Amino acid sequence: MENKKLQLAYLDEKVILTMIITALLGLVITGFKYKNYEHCFDFHIKAKANFFRTDEPIRFETDALYAKEFQWDFGDNEKSQTNISSAVHAYNLPGEYTVALTINGVCTEYKTIYITKAPKLENPLLMPRFVCPQMAEVGKPVTFQDTTAGAHSWEWRFGETAVVDATSSTASYVYKTPGLKTISLILNNDPKQLGVCKVYVNDKTVAPSRSNTRMPSRQPSFVVVPARPQTPTLEEQNQAQPAVTEPPKPQGVSISKQELETKLRGVVNNYLTAENFAPYFCNNLNVPVSLNGTEITFTQFCNKLSSIRTDKKIKQLNVQQIKSSENNCLIGLNVSLKMKKEFLGIF
Repeated sequence: MENKKLQLAYLDEKVILTMIITALLGLVITGFKYKNYEHCFDFHIKAKANFFRTDEPIRFETDALYAKEFQWDFGDNEKSQTNISSAVHAYNLPGEYTVALTINGVCTEYKTIYITKAPKLENPLLMPRFVCPQMAEVGKPVTFQDTTAGAHSWEWRFGETAVVDATSSTASYVYKTPGLKTISLILNNDPKQLGVCKVYVNDKTVAPSRSNTRMPSRQPSFVVVPARPQTPTLEEQNQAQPAVTEPPKPQGVSISKQELETKLRGVVNNYLTAENFAPYFCNNLNVPVSLNGTEITFTQFCNKLSSIRTDKKIKQLNVQQIKSSENNCLIGLNVSLKMKKEFLGIF
């Protein structure tokens, strides 16, 4: 009988030891996860500008000063990555844009802004004309030169800081961070004499090439061109070649922002599909959709929406349309989709 009691006591000690080891392992794993967990503190985006108009620089700032990496998505298919808490951007077209900022690669905040069309200049001579390179490289100087007649003072801002970076007609700058930069020039201390262009800055570790270099969506508006074009004029080309009649391009059906968002909720509730939107996209359902900063096709976007099954799970659905000026077809969407807290894990 005594031997059985000793055996039971021995087994109990092994069980206790196993439990202690398991608990210690659990504490070590929990501590490791806690140490590497990136907690998302509340932060905000501020937009600062004299006017929220096309081709005028807007400075975006955030109070997330503790972050080390800032990824900006300006809502017009242009992005920028910096290691400072601000960025400068100018919009080419009027409309509603959703700006997204992701810090440290995990925490994202959104802000919606409205851009109006800039008024037409009464005196076109006030428009600055300056040489603006299309590309630059981190760590290498890039030169900008103003050629505007009658200019006697200059204020250059090269898109990395809020201060004036240079005050001469010809200025050089060395970029510290890669990405799309918005350059602005004010002449003669007159805000009406404002010129804007965009430069893409390549990382110094990546050789600029067509395969890895993202070009700005629009060529700079303010550049010096030769007096005589280097290629034949349009009139000369028309005389040299017979006119070719192109088949008419399909025309897209107009749809308002509110109506589009309502129909997309119909996809969520599974009584509409991607094919119902074909007239708006001119039958091309593979146009790009930027969903919370991730690019997918419209068909894939509709598949994701249909998996939600009910729009009661959606907290916010904000859609910005990108249309072709030639045929009114939708050629892209910028979508900000937020789920209610209790349903965050399903999407």
